[in-house]
Amino acid sequence: MSESKSRATLLLIICLLTSVFIAVPAAMAADARVYIHAVSPSKSGYAVDEAVTVNAKIKWEDLSANKTIEITLWNSTDQLESLENYTIPYNVSSTLTPDGTYSGSWSPTTELTEAVGSFTYYLKISGTDGLTLDSESFVVLVAEDQVTLSTVWQDTNNDRVVDQNEQVTFTIYVNWAFIETTESHSLYVNWGTGTDELLTTVSVTAGSGSETATANKGFDATGAKTITFKLKDSTGTVIKTSVCTINVGAAAATTTTTTESAGIVALITANWQIALVAVCVLVVFAVLYKRGDDDKGKKRK
Repeated sequence: MSESKSRATLLLIICLLTSVFIAVPAAMAADARVYIHAVSPSKSGYAVDEAVTVNAKIKWEDLSANKTIEITLWNSTDQLESLENYTIPYNVSSTLTPDGTYSGSWSPTTELTEAVGSFTYYLKISGTDGLTLDSESFVVLVAEDQVTLSTVWQDTNNDRVVDQNEQVTFTIYVNWAFIETTESHSLYVNWGTGTDELLTTVSVTAGSGSETATANKGFDATGAKTITFKLKDSTGTVIKTSVCTINVGAAAATTTTTTESAGIVALITANWQIALVAVCVLVVFAVLYKRGDDDKGKKRK
């Protein structure tokens, strides 16, 4: 082999090796990715004007160098605010971590719960060049405030029969959800006299909660009694009403069942509809049978 050919062959080998060393890292870098694994608000529902917390898990794979990302909050068209700039993928010992996860939690200053309804927002991550690496949507549900008032009662003997002057215990349940701010409410009872009597105060706290109250009453007169419980706000406005009706001095309804061996007359008496149908069927058969006999007689003649 000539010296010129040897040099050409050596140069070709060097070029091939160089291309291999360059191509392998490039191929590995092409597989690197950063993406949003999951994103959601911290609660399934919010009150109007309640602050929202957004939780997300961000993952990366096959990174070969440090990378800084920006995490931003968007509506359908515009960026609302930048939540965080995060540098990956170093761990606590400052060594490269090609694969990893970052769990973040942010409380946006942008108002996301101004009105009742279901609203879609987007969490986006982008590189230092501004290009979007990934985007995922999440829904914020804003519900109207909900307050319920319900009542159950129990007499002293627990037989559901209210005797004259027997003590009856009323248990009142107050439940609420999606309350914006804590408010003090008052629980009243009207025993049917037309006058509201204060039973207790109820602190309806922000968010959701429940409270229970009891009231006892004996009635010195018989007859139907209507008891009304009212929940009023700080201005005296009735928020919710619960009504109970009991009948003082009335006997409990009873059902008596008597079982006897029934004869044919008793069965017919108790089931006259069936007996009537049976008689009709017999009459039809008798008419058909008589017609058959008449037809046979005519043929013989």
